[in-house]
Amino acid sequence: MFARFVAMLIMAALLVSFDASAQQSFQESMSEFQRALAAVDAIKRRKKLQCVMSIANGKLCECLSRELPVDTYVRSYGSIVNPGKDGVEYGQLSAADKKIVDQCVSDNL
Repeated sequence: MFARFVAMLIMAALLVSFDASAQQSFQESMSEFQRALAAVDAIKRRKKLQCVMSIANGKLCECLSRELPVDTYVRSYGSIVNPGKDGVEYGQLSAADKKIVDQCVSDNL
């Protein structure tokens, strides 16, 4: 009876330590995820600022920074929102990114 009680205590201790370890691992993963989200937000804010400085249209820049993928790099926002003048960079965008740019431009100009 005593051996059974000790075995149950050991099992409970193992479960608690496993649970604490799993919880710590989960918290570390959540912390890393939150840091990644903060980095994405910082990139989007920087892109929006660059866009506003380039074309001076806050609503359009908000749309572009919100909708374009974070890994889409734009050297000249003016060239993508006015592709007729200098469409080289616009032409290099993926079809999905062109659709996003076109939608943002049509909604915000």
